[in-house]
Amino acid sequence: MSSLSGIREIFSNRNVAVIMVTQTLSMFIAWLWWPYRSLFILELKATKELLGMLLTVETLSQFLFQLPGGILADRLGRRKVIILSSVIGIGSPLIYLAATHWTHLIPALILGSMGMLSMPARNALIAESLPRERRGAGFAAISTVNKIPRIFTSLLGGILMDYFGVYQGVRMVLLASVVVSILSAFLFWRYITETLDQAVIKERRAAPGGIGSLRELGSMPRNVWVMTIVAGLSAFAVRITFSFTVIYAVEVIGLTKTEYGAIGTAVSLVSTFLTFPGGILADRIGKKTTIVVSRVLSAFSTLGITYAGDFWELGAVRLLGGIASGMGGTFMRVRGGPVWTALVADVTPPESRGRMMGMMGTVVSLVSTPGAWVGGYLYDNVSPASPFQANFLLNMLGTVIFILLLKPSKGGGGGVPQRRLRGGRGGTPRVLSPSKGSSGM
Repeated sequence: MSSLSGIREIFSNRNVAVIMVTQTLSMFIAWLWWPYRSLFILELKATKELLGMLLTVETLSQFLFQLPGGILADRLGRRKVIILSSVIGIGSPLIYLAATHWTHLIPALILGSMGMLSMPARNALIAESLPRERRGAGFAAISTVNKIPRIFTSLLGGILMDYFGVYQGVRMVLLASVVVSILSAFLFWRYITETLDQAVIKERRAAPGGIGSLRELGSMPRNVWVMTIVAGLSAFAVRITFSFTVIYAVEVIGLTKTEYGAIGTAVSLVSTFLTFPGGILADRIGKKTTIVVSRVLSAFSTLGITYAGDFWELGAVRLLGGIASGMGGTFMRVRGGPVWTALVADVTPPESRGRMMGMMGTVVSLVSTPGAWVGGYLYDNVSPASPFQANFLLNMLGTVIFILLLKPSKGGGGGVPQRRLRGGRGGTPRVLSPSKGSSGM
């Protein structure tokens, strides 16, 4: 099948189209202010160490919601969990708008983290709406479209923050965020179709949950556990530096918010341009190889920030990170790139995919919980460069574990049989046959 016809097949699926549209709208608004959220919190009278502790609350909340989200996705179905999560998430920007002190943001962070309830359901929905041999390209296509707004919003956000000030600029964007959140919830309710077979849903509802589900998750395949460990290290590393990069750029290197946003625009352009080709490449040469290259480039990009002394040098090392992101194997907080997510879908059995993805997310969130606090402590008490150095070491350790311990699976997908799924055009049932090709591992 040609690349053009493959793209047409991916975007003709209604579930994929709805997820793509809503995520793109959300990302457009989010990336106007997310890069400057740390500066916003500092303006609410927080220190850098308090900033790290506050964001640790966010990570802990994500830990609490990941596994329940996966269990609910398998017991209630993907659609209901996605709708429920989107409705709850509307409260987060409303609380941000009302906040006048950093302590007021704790409920907003918790509500925002409840959006993690839907992550296993969304990933499972996409995986089950596409043929297995197109998953890498499918996740990459969605990620590509989602990244397009960042090409414009990074620079636009920086201009807004410089012109109106961080506090007022963020509040303006949050008003738009409320509108987009309400619209997304409506689109999910109106257009998403269930992909999990109704017989499976009824069986899961009748089955005992709670501890029984946790015990069942103990039988996760070896490759799933390897990817979980690597993801945990990566997410912890990202948490250490994510909220302090803009602070380092402004306070240490001396950039304006507009200059920082301009670099973000360039990085987003490179990452967006490479994301879909990266997914196609992963389907052809192997997901494992693509992820390894992506991770190594990302690690050196992060370390390079500490050697940057001006706008151009920081731009150069961050462009290297843009290339790594475009290849799809890196992490943004607790979320893996499209190639990583496709590989997770390959190694998890369909009948328990939601719960296993939820379990992975739970472990990753738990491991990464203290990351932001550690980053803030290192920044304030060791040196501004130390969080980035720690990030490099942890990511390289994760890459070594990934190379040595992730093993090829039988039949290209861990021996996981394909099941009767829903979610084609208009929710028409279809059967996904086992892939004849390599799993990319």
